[in-house]
Amino acid sequence: MVQARLNTADAKPFTYGTYFPVKKINGFNWKTLTNQLTKAHVAADIHADNGTIVRKKRPIFESAYGDIPYIAISREMTRSEMKDYQTAAALAQDPAATELVNFWGADIDFCFDGVNSELEYIAWALASNAGKLAFTTSNNATFANQFDLDYEVGSDLKKYTGTNWGTAATADIIGDLATLIKAGKALGLNPKFAFVNLDTFYKIASADQIIKACASYMQNALQMAQTPDLNQINQALAKQAWLNGVQLRVIDQSITRELADGTQTSGNPFATDRLILSESEKLGTTQYDVLQESSDVILKAQRAHIGVKKYGTVEPKGEITIGEADALPVLDTAYRNLYVKTDGNAWS
Repeated sequence: MVQARLNTADAKPFTYGTYFPVKKINGFNWKTLTNQLTKAHVAADIHADNGTIVRKKRPIFESAYGDIPYIAISREMTRSEMKDYQTAAALAQDPAATELVNFWGADIDFCFDGVNSELEYIAWALASNAGKLAFTTSNNATFANQFDLDYEVGSDLKKYTGTNWGTAATADIIGDLATLIKAGKALGLNPKFAFVNLDTFYKIASADQIIKACASYMQNALQMAQTPDLNQINQALAKQAWLNGVQLRVIDQSITRELADGTQTSGNPFATDRLILSESEKLGTTQYDVLQESSDVILKAQRAHIGVKKYGTVEPKGEITIGEADALPVLDTAYRNLYVKTDGNAWS
């Protein structure tokens, strides 16, 4: 029953599996997988028949690596709650009644969602902050700064816009993108996708320049242009010269965190006023391994990188559910992206 419930838990609200596909590795150490600094398609040269062929330099393999952290969450069904469950079981005409199954399975769903939420947070907080993420008591209930992440992305990949995209009347989004893509190509990059969070997308969609670019000639002439949607903006960007066919990808996510004192805060892990220009929709991999365990007193189920355990305690009487994963989203494209601040301010 634990395995069946885990298999049917809904993972659709989480996007990291799309942009950081799950990949099992051997061992509990993560490492970027891509030869980041290769310059593609270096041209050959014309040589004399009896001349020596010029040797081209090999690309530098720049890699980040570290230990995979242990991510875990738990919840307890207390003795009084077990009484409620027993009463519901006694009153249920059908032993498989939906309410009964949901009552018992809610803790499994909670733990599955909790592990996914942490991986979602790490993926987008890391990527939108140019490969740097510190774990403090404000974003982690336990003190865990030994797992701080810093890919040491060079300043040449950290850019900022010439205009503030939050000022609708003066934001030159198309001009700024053209400048950024040109700068990326000068570094041997070929940006095709632009990642932003929902708040930054609202600023883009509300900019006068974008509204006019998406409107028809008659709408502009009659001043009837309206705020465009994502599809309309992507169509307009695809038609613009010098934008390399770049397409927006909007991260609309909210992660709730409960700190040690029980207070909860919610927010999008992808920072506002940030844009990631990438060559690929896949920004990395979620690397994981599974610790093999055996026990006669613990029920355990595994779904790819996420495991769920259930066990009972005698005193005080209760049932504990744990969700866990030895996993980490790894920014494999760390040195192939441009990280942009869209408020016109330079990186500090």
